Amino acid sequence: MPDDLITVVEESEDVDSTIISRVRLEILWALSELGEDGATARQLKAGLNLGDGVLYANLKKLVEMGYLRSEKVTLEGKELELYAITPEGLLEWRRVRSWLCKLLGCEGDTCER
Repeated sequence: MPDDLITVVEESEDVDSTIISRVRLEILWALSELGEDGATARQLKAGLNLGDGVLYANLKKLVEMGYLRSEKVTLEGKELELYAITPEGLLEWRRVRSWLCKLLGCEGDTCER
């Protein structure tokens, strides 16, 4: 726990609270690691072990918020939706990750993700 909890709480105002959910944070984290290549919903579902309803509802919300972009691609003869993090999404992911690291006291080298 950080020494100056008041400062951390005050900094929370800079964070978009609508992305503070386990699923949304996992999606942003995964797509931030993949960069511009992104991933299909099928790949995200398998990699994050999420159900269809939860995954698609959160992907849709993140696209609406401008944190993800989606495009139709054809892969192995099937039309799929490909998702990638936007520059705004990457900025917000970094902001939230930094804030969470401060909150948990894992700043610096110990905060890998």
